[in-house]
Parts: sequence; structure tokens; C-alpha cells
Amino acid sequence: MSEFNNPAVSRRSFLTGDWSTQSGISNACLNNMGVYCQSCKDACSENAIKFSQIKAGLQIPAIITEYCTHCRECVDGCPVDAITISPIKGDLNA
Repeated sequence: MSEFNNPAVSRRSFLTGDWSTQSGISNACLNNMGVYCQSCKDACSENAIKFSQIKAGLQIPAIITEYCTHCRECVDGCPVDAITISPIKGDLNA
């Protein structure tokens, strides 16, 4: 589902860019459980998801906000719904 289809964002806010988002990756991410997965990175055409190694063999994803266009490709690509992108401000009721 695109941001335009999100009922919390009005058409006017979407078209004028008068809103922003909060995005994050929860602990439900398979990598947090020691399972190799980079589905979100593979789905992201903007290369806005980077993996950093925090333990031997364990890589944790992070969303690079400067590259993220909030297209939700990573959300759709995640097999365990660990990624969220939600509107946090703007003209939500117009």
C-alpha cells in the first residue's frame, strides 16, 4: 500500500508534501534472531537500507532517512512485517 492509499494522510497533504513519516525496524526482524535475511534491502530501489555487523555473523538493518522516499517497498518485502512507515504530522484531516 502506498502513502496515498493510507487513510491517515489526506490527498492534499500527500500531494503538497505537508507531512513526514516515522520509520523503523522492530526487534521482530529475522536478523535479530540469527536468521539471515535481507529481503528489505533487496526490495529497496533507493538503497536506503544498510546492514551493519554488530556481532560475528549477525547483521542488523537500518533505514537511511536521507535516501528513504517512504515508498514502502521494504515494508512489502519484509516477510515478518518488522518495518513500519507511519505519518507523524501534517494536514491529516483535510
